[in-house]
Amino acid sequence: MKVFLLVGVFFLVGCVPTSTVEDVGDNQSINPITMSCKKPYVFTQDCSAWSGANRKINIDGFDVVVAGSADGSIILVMDAHFYKNILIDNPFILSSQNHSEASNNSYYTVKKILKQHGINIQKVRPLELWGDISGYVMELDADGYTTLIKYTIK
Repeated sequence: MKVFLLVGVFFLVGCVPTSTVEDVGDNQSINPITMSCKKPYVFTQDCSAWSGANRKINIDGFDVVVAGSADGSIILVMDAHFYKNILIDNPFILSSQNHSEASNNSYYTVKKILKQHGINIQKVRPLELWGDISGYVMELDADGYTTLIKYTIK
């Protein structure tokens, strides 16, 4: 009986979780289930109560979805192909390596553009649950959102 229970837990949780980006450091993760457009940060630009970030941008051929605070200094960055990346893995597993890796790549893609424009990242917090990384909140030293919306997919 214990073997079946362990196999069931392994099946639902998955194998090896993907690590968060190194810029997270010791910053506390955010539970994506309890997060909204109003807490723990207020995102007034391109945020949906149902899907989170919803402005689709493309940087160097890579799709990302983003949302921003009113002043653009706090950005929510997420995997633009959430459903596709979840389904590529076993859809019955609660953590998706493809989705987590796409979330990490989304972060790095946005970070690169912000750096090119002289915008510095002050703090990074992952949206993480059961070893699955759904995205990142980036606190910036200036308005980075205005820069990102220039890459909007029409």
